[in-house]
Amino acid sequence: MKPILLEIVTKGITLFDQCSHCKVLFDEAGIDKKIYQKEIEDYPSELKEESIKLSQWIRELIHLYRHRLLIKLIDAQSFLGFYKSLRYRIRTYPSFIVEGREVYSGWEKERVEEIIDKYIKFSSLKVPG
Repeated sequence: MKPILLEIVTKGITLFDQCSHCKVLFDEAGIDKKIYQKEIEDYPSELKEESIKLSQWIRELIHLYRHRLLIKLIDAQSFLGFYKSLRYRIRTYPSFIVEGREVYSGWEKERVEEIIDKYIKFSSLKVPG
């Protein structure tokens, strides 16, 4: 069975060490992790709390669905995030796009799991060939 694609578009915390070019530059310049900690502290507490909540939720989804789910996390401020927001008319975050067909925005975990379960059931009913 092919895994179900779950794309999560959300506001993310962006650090310079996530960019491989920036990381090399910072490492060569001797800039250490204290800078990154300062970056995180500068974000609003609401965004940090949402990031932690979403991270825990993603771990639960991975544990629950294991190999049946492929999760892609998309920063809403990236070009791809902007494109997905336009294409799927996303106005609030986080938003969950299942198999490029169905979108749910919000924090109702049961609703997301219901949509995922529907696609898993549908994909298991498909006859190969």
